[in-house]
Amino acid sequence: MKKNKKTKTRTKIENKPTLVAFLLDRSGSMDECKDETIKGFNAYIKELRTKDDGTMRFTLTQFDTQGIDIIHDAVPLKTVEPLTAETYKPRAGTPLYDAIGQTIRATETKATGTYKVLFVVLTDGLENSSREWNSDTIKDLIKAKENQAHWTFAYIGVGLQGWTQTQMMAKGTVGASNVLRTTHANTGRAYARFAGATAAYACSTGNLTCSAQNLWGKNPSTEDETPFPVPETK
Repeated sequence: MKKNKKTKTRTKIENKPTLVAFLLDRSGSMDECKDETIKGFNAYIKELRTKDDGTMRFTLTQFDTQGIDIIHDAVPLKTVEPLTAETYKPRAGTPLYDAIGQTIRATETKATGTYKVLFVVLTDGLENSSREWNSDTIKDLIKAKENQAHWTFAYIGVGLQGWTQTQMMAKGTVGASNVLRTTHANTGRAYARFAGATAAYACSTGNLTCSAQNLWGKNPSTEDETPFPVPETK
């Protein structure tokens, strides 16, 4: 008598809507790519709208030493206003850790298990003026959120200093491979890569390896070759 074979069943993983939390450096050195940033950001939002089913939410934080401003706080994508020369004015220093900490805290109150979070940091400079958070405490916070379901961190390092900073910050975390290297001149191309990465993440189920550890694909650079030497990271 033949034994009945057990039928294997697969547990379907339900996808969640996406909340994109985007930190945009507004320090003075970003003036070098101000126009590229404005054009790139607006093209990014426009592209995402063509793929949004109405469930995506978007947070935008602009930061410098004169202010850490959450411009949009988990709003529907259709309500995100385009950047202009009046609403994006690079100035002052770089309180990067404080901007990350404050935005994570704001984002977790909105996500509440409903959304999967894609948390992206764009900077072209080294941290130089945070008061509430430091390198160790911000990395601990990032790791804690990565240990929760549905949080993915990624970084866009603009120029050598920006790349060095993002590499140091991501080292030892799940998102360590999610550092996109670019130059000031190629900032617009970075936003184009970001649009594709965001769309792919939105279609993925949670923070699976394909999205959490390989957001930018095989080449984490907007150049055919590495645009500058690999920095030493501690």
